Amino acid sequence: MSLSEKFNNRCINRRQWIKKHNLKERTAYKVISGELTGEKNTNGATREVFQALLKDGIISQLPVGLRDK
Repeated sequence: MSLSEKFNNRCINRRQWIKKHNLKERTAYKVISGELTGEKNTNGATREVFQALLKDGIISQLPVGLRDK
């Protein structure tokens, strides 16, 4: 199930969720739509979005590229 489908199934408003976590809007929308997958290790905005998804239980683990080694 895609992240977009998970947001729809849980009736989560994307814009409100992004504001709640104080995330960069463009990056968050790209993650939710599947354009950014987290396969490259980064400490930036993409990592922040995935960490918020993990914190809220929307995903069960970070993508492989973002996991601590």
